[in-house]
Amino acid sequence: MANPLQELRTLESAESSGIFGKTIAYLKTKGPASWLALAALSAGCLIGSIGLGQRLGIEGLWVQPWAMLLGMFSLWIVSQITLNSQQSLFVLLRKEWNPSLAWWLAVAAMITNFAWCMPQFRLGADVAGSLLLPALDSKGGKILVACLFLLASGFLSFWYDRTGQRSSLIQYFLQSMLWLLCLLLLGVLLLVLPKAEVSLGSFLAGLLPNLSHFQEISSVYSPYLENIGSMRSYWEELLLSKQRELVLTTFSSTLGVNLIFALPLLLLGRGWKQAHGGFAKFNLFSGLLLPFALCCVCLTLLSAFAHQLSQTHGSTIKDPSSPPLEMSTEAHEILASRVAWEIGSDQFDSLAPLQQEELILALASEEKLLALLLPNTNVEQWIETLSISCNPLITPLLGAAILIMTFSTIVVLMILNGHLVCEVWGKAHKGAPFQSGSLALALASVGPFVWSQQEEWIADPTYFLNLAILPFALLSFLLMLNSRELMGRRKPAGVGGILLNAGGSLSFLFLGATSSYMVWNHCWGDFPVGRTLIFAIGVLLLTGYFSLRNFKLNQRISGLEARMNGLFQRKN
Repeated sequence: MANPLQELRTLESAESSGIFGKTIAYLKTKGPASWLALAALSAGCLIGSIGLGQRLGIEGLWVQPWAMLLGMFSLWIVSQITLNSQQSLFVLLRKEWNPSLAWWLAVAAMITNFAWCMPQFRLGADVAGSLLLPALDSKGGKILVACLFLLASGFLSFWYDRTGQRSSLIQYFLQSMLWLLCLLLLGVLLLVLPKAEVSLGSFLAGLLPNLSHFQEISSVYSPYLENIGSMRSYWEELLLSKQRELVLTTFSSTLGVNLIFALPLLLLGRGWKQAHGGFAKFNLFSGLLLPFALCCVCLTLLSAFAHQLSQTHGSTIKDPSSPPLEMSTEAHEILASRVAWEIGSDQFDSLAPLQQEELILALASEEKLLALLLPNTNVEQWIETLSISCNPLITPLLGAAILIMTFSTIVVLMILNGHLVCEVWGKAHKGAPFQSGSLALALASVGPFVWSQQEEWIADPTYFLNLAILPFALLSFLLMLNSRELMGRRKPAGVGGILLNAGGSLSFLFLGATSSYMVWNHCWGDFPVGRTLIFAIGVLLLTGYFSLRNFKLNQRISGLEARMNGLFQRKN
């Protein structure tokens, strides 16, 4: 990477060249934000975008960009604290603020890296086999693709160094992948737009936050509810619950604790100081928020268009009068639940399978159509719909975009996990400790192929662990930013300080509220595991905070006693 002193001189000279000159200098200087963007643009982000386009249409464009915008304010706060203290977040929390929070964040970040990495191998292998290279469309072929991903990402993580020519090359490589991903998605969008029904007004309206999505059904499904009759309330409640869950899940999971934990390590690894604070904020805006928002908007638009086109051309929806046994398993289960709700679960379960099927077959065709529309669209269906309806070139373009998305996420997460392990062990960020941390994620490459329940036992618990700690972390960062003990004279003040505090407060309010809501209402059977987890974390964090305060107080008292004893001995 570039010499920090040279970067500092470049940025200092840009300060006196006006806004235009400063912007040009900032754009020429590389920063770590693109790493965070590639980590965030993962398989989970893709699935969330497809779901938003399917359930909300163009109305869902706002969810992920606004979540990342709020998260960016918290990342700004973390960067300012880091550059001011010249300590990593883990060290600063452990020694100066709250050791319990430090360890909770470290463990949650490590588990999140593993959980985020696992689906990348599976999605990349599935897309390569089913869409790009049909010869690999088998379990063996997909395992081969996953192994190639692992070998290439392992090589890059071993080759990586925090400074020097190799690190500059990896930086250029990752930035190139990020902007190539943006160009591919924009190219696909241009191919689809001529056949899509969208106006500029509806597009701009979709970018604005719409809180009615938590209480009202999107207009996407309104035409299918008009002729439902007396069962309309049932379908409205079902649609609204799925819509609300999707928006909350996607919004709250956009900013992962692994990204928060990694940012200080990347900043300090470049040798940045307090003078780099302005550029650090600009870099997070231009290198993280803009490409992330651009890619998410493109993906959500493409999903919304695919949903429109599937209704027009019938490429993915079967005739609603077809027997339920020809439907997907999910659609059939939805119809079975609908019948059970009407006649009672006990009575439905007491019927013979043939009698159950007769009741399902007797349902109105409009209800069958809704059941076909409700299951989540998978990636292959989404690409197939766009390709058949618009242009066959879409298949290789989107396939290449997904391969870039998955592979780059694996590379970044492996490198970040190497830094994380070194930080927790207190080792230099190189050599065997770093390589061990990177290769620890190699286990994620085989998980999806040998463990069918990996989502239930790894992805879901990790997601709720991430959400459970996030509100406490965001509140702590806000308090740390305004702590005279930590920030001293560099505590933010003036208009900039007001804006940073306001953004951090909004980030805590909205991201923290949605995260807490999702965790609070999570249960395992009848056991309220979410509420128990929040109380447990709260107690542990309070214990850690006051324990550190008592330890520091005892140290000060011991120091005063030593000084008094020294003075007393001198007098005698």
